Amino acid sequence: MTDLNQKPALIDIYVASDDSFSSLVDFDIVLTGYTVTAKVMHDGTSTAFTVVDTDLSAGQITISLTQAQITAIGVGKYKWYLHYVKTTTSRRALSGSFNIINYP
Repeated sequence: MTDLNQKPALIDIYVASDDSFSSLVDFDIVLTGYTVTAKVMHDGTSTAFTVVDTDLSAGQITISLTQAQITAIGVGKYKWYLHYVKTTTSRRALSGSFNIINYP
């Protein structure tokens, strides 16, 4: 049995429509051997974040979206989530609203 200490969290993200987005995500578990995915759900489809294994032994990854991806999604309020899997362990750890704001 895998020991899961990471508690699910609700995190809302705000980004300007002409910016890129990048954030370090620091878990309280070792992520070695896990597959991590994150997506923004919008208009009946989804856009995947790039997930970089920053330091899996320390439980750290970085998620990011490019300016082009954010522009393509468009201004609005959407949902996002981060999911991780290892063999039979599957968990949605983070989720919330993903807000793209048009600043004049």
